[in-house]
Amino acid sequence: MAEKKEQIGVVSLSEYAHVADEQYEFSVSTLCNLGCAFFDHQSAPHRHNFYTIYWIKKGELTHTIDTVTHVVKRNTLFFLAPGQVHQLKLSEKVDGYMIAFHDSLMCPSDQSDMASVRKGLFVNDAFSSVIHLSDPDDEKELEWMVQRMMREIEGKAPGYAVAFQNLLQYFLIVASRHTTTPVAVIPEYQAKHNSALFMNFKTLIEEKYKELKNVSEYAALLHIKPVLLNEISKSLSGITAGEHIRNRVILEAQRYLYNTDLTAKEIAYKLGFEDPHYFSRFFKKYTNQSPSEFKELARV
Repeated sequence: MAEKKEQIGVVSLSEYAHVADEQYEFSVSTLCNLGCAFFDHQSAPHRHNFYTIYWIKKGELTHTIDTVTHVVKRNTLFFLAPGQVHQLKLSEKVDGYMIAFHDSLMCPSDQSDMASVRKGLFVNDAFSSVIHLSDPDDEKELEWMVQRMMREIEGKAPGYAVAFQNLLQYFLIVASRHTTTPVAVIPEYQAKHNSALFMNFKTLIEEKYKELKNVSEYAALLHIKPVLLNEISKSLSGITAGEHIRNRVILEAQRYLYNTDLTAKEIAYKLGFEDPHYFSRFFKKYTNQSPSEFKELARV
């Protein structure tokens, strides 16, 4: 009998980069240089505690992000946020780049312009972006940046971390221009203030969705009224704060249903539901499928 899958593994950046330093903040490499152990590890569903960009330059693979499987084309960029569940199934001819980094290198301030870029690439409603590069000039420019990042890390000249950060931010800005909806930088103070509040709200959801399920609880933590939080959420994302909370809970439930052998009852307790029957009703109300129906259809 096969062993029951109950957990989704979490990989740290130091493990990913094969270094002992727990404070390791960034890494960049060609996929070929990562070695066989890296490719073996990718075949099992897992999470990262850091941001990851994969740039597939050539080869064939499928990439499952949460419960959606993408068939990769040449020159495809994947942007993964911490906590997402993913797995790669690669051919022997795959090559490209992997860039990995902690949040501090991308967005020092929630009110910075880079916060808007992060929202567009990593913290969107789909919780990921898949971008196909079609402009040869952009491809050349991005490749130069990645090569320069690798040179900075290898050389470790004075100020190399700052140089890497600036190259990374430029890379993200250029890549963001290829998203379906280009990231807009809005100069007005109120817009920046609301954007910062919304980003804080999304961060709180990531931290507390298992224990807090109501808009009023998040609004209290942000020191604003629930109606205002809903208005800000609606204006910046098109959906209410309550929908963001529900979507995050459902996404995590789907991750467990898709990637583990846990029962709906076990998943309900993991997600903070005291009544497993209420969890099943909640899941079906917002997905039109029971947990068991979702599991059965997802694995076909």
